Amino acid sequence: MGYFKQLSFAAGILGKRDLKIDPPILEALEMKKLALCLVITFAALLVSAPLFAHHGEANYDTDKVVSVKGTVSDFEFINPHTLITLDVKNDKGEIEKWSCEARSPGMLVRVGGWDKNTLKPGDVITVFGYRAKNGSTVMRLQKLTLADGTVKDNL
Repeated sequence: MGYFKQLSFAAGILGKRDLKIDPPILEALEMKKLALCLVITFAALLVSAPLFAHHGEANYDTDKVVSVKGTVSDFEFINPHTLITLDVKNDKGEIEKWSCEARSPGMLVRVGGWDKNTLKPGDVITVFGYRAKNGSTVMRLQKLTLADGTVKDNL
């Protein structure tokens, strides 16, 4: 039986308070426990590193701001990003669904006074932002203009 198993066995029989362990052995056990905690912490950080990364604006063409005017069909005031879906008429008169991504609800509340009722389906708005590089009808919002002319920026 190994030394640590003997200690464990003795602790079970005698009760932990009756077990006398030499200080050097106790120190070695504490060091191993600390090393194990550090290894587990490092492994957890290593595995979760992608979660700390943020996609940023790499998917968007940030060299050119585009604008589209449309009717709000959905407004999702949710984390991690507020989403506005618009029905927009294209050059051919066909309706396109545009998905517009803004900051988190918390930031919009603090910076712009937004709430879940700021937009509702049927509102006609004009949005300005960066279109997706792949040409899809997805936009990273920079600002929007409400039907009454109110401008909401810093999105």
